[in-house]
Amino acid sequence: MEKIIVYCFLFLQHTLFSYGQQFRTVIIDEEKAHPLNLSEIADKVIPVILETSSSIMNGNIFLTNEYIFVTGFSSIVQYDLTGNHIHTIDCGGFVTDNVTCDTIKKELYVPVGNIIKCFDYSGKLKKEYQLKNRILHILFHNKILWVALYNKQSDNKYIYTIEKINILTGEIVPLSFSLENTIGSRACRLMLFNNDVVISFMYDNNLYKIQQDDVIPIVKWEINPPAKTTKDLTTLRTNGFTGNYLFINYRRDDRFYTYIENMMTGEKYNVDNLIDDVYNTANSCIIFPLNQNGDFFFIKDKYDVKGNSIGDKPLKNGGVIFIVKTK
Repeated sequence: MEKIIVYCFLFLQHTLFSYGQQFRTVIIDEEKAHPLNLSEIADKVIPVILETSSSIMNGNIFLTNEYIFVTGFSSIVQYDLTGNHIHTIDCGGFVTDNVTCDTIKKELYVPVGNIIKCFDYSGKLKKEYQLKNRILHILFHNKILWVALYNKQSDNKYIYTIEKINILTGEIVPLSFSLENTIGSRACRLMLFNNDVVISFMYDNNLYKIQQDDVIPIVKWEINPPAKTTKDLTTLRTNGFTGNYLFINYRRDDRFYTYIENMMTGEKYNVDNLIDDVYNTANSCIIFPLNQNGDFFFIKDKYDVKGNSIGDKPLKNGGVIFIVKTK
């Protein structure tokens, strides 16, 4: 009976959070950060050994049931799930950040400046969406393209906005949201949590959920000690959810940390070094959320791998993407 009560409490807590009726504040103490073994949160780790060398900007890859799409500087590189190179799609300009995908129609959406280009998997350009401002990040979900944008003002302030594009009608609808930044960062991430669209901006200690076109803060974090310099506000990667896990990345005195919380169980980790004790690769694992529910990934150069293979799989010319299925 006691187990049933505990389970019901956790489920109710999770449900309330999911529907925006509970705003959470997370307090993080840098002095309590400690190393964490990958096996403590990983149910399974799948290495994908890349055939060619690819520059993965900001950890942006998109995973389908057939392929991995890696965002390059001006192209999208397509691999199969064994890491074999399929082909490279020339995007005709600098790719602002990431690629997202309609896996049903097998269409890729790629932001290039203030244009979103739609390609099929063979690299054929099918359509374009012209926007007024430059694009930060995009996410395809339920036949809608969610787009985060920025506009640099004459006083050097940056104004961030969100728009949605109905891909069936082409209608572009701005949301009633804006965020001002005077530092000049141009990084954010759109993601899913419980089928809701969530957005995170670098230099902002809030996570927001988009609910019926309203943008609602759902998580706020405070870090002790507070940041003393602008550099301490830069994490080189944004925050958010992957599966049931909340990730908050922070920096103090040139060291990088990650706070991890399981939203279902309440289990918390304050990590200063994520150690790969599964394949025993060198250096700390830098976590990036993956588009598929419950997964994250980290990237290792082939020189971080001991020997010339991972298990019975020989290394190739590129690095290795480790896809982690969380517990």
